[in-house]
Amino acid sequence: MKKVVNEAISKYQPFEQIELEGRTWPENQIKQAPIWCSVDLRDGNQALIEPMGEEKKLRMFKLLLEIGFKEIEVGFPAASQTDFDFVRKIIEEDLVPDDVFIQVLTQSRKEL
Repeated sequence: MKKVVNEAISKYQPFEQIELEGRTWPENQIKQAPIWCSVDLRDGNQALIEPMGEEKKLRMFKLLLEIGFKEIEVGFPAASQTDFDFVRKIIEEDLVPDDVFIQVLTQSRKEL
């Protein structure tokens, strides 16, 4: 899978510039691939009629790692016991590689 990701990075070429005086930001070019953050385990899961349980979320998490994601939003732990347990599991079992950053959604309320 990682080969596919690496090929995609070099697949697209910048468009030909149109020179016009007095503008600055349109002259900027993206010269490297963006860093993508997967929100499938949180936002995507909330959109499902039957949200994923811990086992399915773990399989999805491993797939996202295999694909090459380096930033993954893993859940909303305060919203459900399933999300809380899943986040604890991947942390306590050291399932997050050192080069991967996870994030969670949280509410800004004192009681949480």
